[in-house]
Amino acid sequence: MSFFTAIEQYLELISSYPFVLQVAMYFIMFNSVIAIIFIAFIYLIRGNKDKEERIEEQLYPKQRAFILQNLASHELLISENVLTKYTEEIGKLNNKTYDPLITAFEDIIKSGKDIVENKNYRSIITGLKIEEFLIKKLDFSNTRTRLRTFQSLSVLDLTVPDSSILPHTYSKNSFLRKESRSSYLAISNHDPFKFFDQQDNNLNYWDQINLLEQLEAHHKHNLPNFSKWIKYSKNNSQLIFIIKAVSYFNQRISIPALTNLLDTADHEVRKEAIIALGEMRVVEIEEKIKAMYHHQPVSCQNAIIEAVSAISSGESLAFLKGIYVGANNLDTKKLIAEVIYKYNTEGQTHIDKLHLFEVGFNKLILEHIKNPLIPSRLRTERKNARHAQNSEPQFNTTNLGFSI
Repeated sequence: MSFFTAIEQYLELISSYPFVLQVAMYFIMFNSVIAIIFIAFIYLIRGNKDKEERIEEQLYPKQRAFILQNLASHELLISENVLTKYTEEIGKLNNKTYDPLITAFEDIIKSGKDIVENKNYRSIITGLKIEEFLIKKLDFSNTRTRLRTFQSLSVLDLTVPDSSILPHTYSKNSFLRKESRSSYLAISNHDPFKFFDQQDNNLNYWDQINLLEQLEAHHKHNLPNFSKWIKYSKNNSQLIFIIKAVSYFNQRISIPALTNLLDTADHEVRKEAIIALGEMRVVEIEEKIKAMYHHQPVSCQNAIIEAVSAISSGESLAFLKGIYVGANNLDTKKLIAEVIYKYNTEGQTHIDKLHLFEVGFNKLILEHIKNPLIPSRLRTERKNARHAQNSEPQFNTTNLGFSI
């Protein structure tokens, strides 16, 4: 008996039952068909995934070796010859074989950023038509694949026409819009900083880290003057990021614009400006922020304490002693004590004397800050060392005012 004959007999059988049973049996049959289709779909997806993993497992080592071999070549490679050589040694490139190839490229670059400066890097990229493949994925893929493609373009240090990026920078999907705007910094060949002019860039913690990575990787030697965005940006989350970027890259030209933010009405923006000026060791603002101290919320007061510590002019010990006596918040009191202890020899002596007379929580605070095994909460300590050595910044979220 054929399948269709069985279905026909089943339907005839159903028609002989009362209406309620007919509805129930039709419902059972419908759900059974849906379940079969769903299971078949899962097997199909799983089968394709397994096939892709097998292809990647087989090709990745060969592709990685091929890339490294050509990067190490002393001869200047011709793009057309690279593709011919790849086809002869490994096989044809298609949608499935490109993915492990791009992964191999990304892993090689992550192991050493100077790879993109290799004389044969562009010849290999052009010869294997990687840029063309990624641009097509931007136009004909789902959101998840597009997000991954933007990241690949950025890692590979590729620039693409604005026409391929701009439609995504105004996407209604917030994740795609943010990722494309962040990647725009790295992959636009026209005006990479244009989206700092927008007022709808609501940047969260990870967005800011992502943007800083783009600036560090692609623009740290040709940064724009951030002052204009400090002056005109109406979006506080973007303004806070710009403040942190000014500090991170020690952009001295933006100090006047940062100083003006000390009088801003927004407490969060003012706090970040104080921290940034402290990390940049702008001695000229020390007296102003000390005069502001008693009229600020706790977050800004803590920022002033950290800034005084970072500037370390040697002229603020009396100020620190005074605010320590008047501090009511235990966290703030601990921070002030820690700054005094690390400020200079006189400060350390002062804390040692206090330790002899304090009791209860105050004594415990002093024991904590004197114990070298307890980590410091001062975010500027590593920054001070970097400025003192006048070395180039290394990407570290703590240097951006972030802590994980």
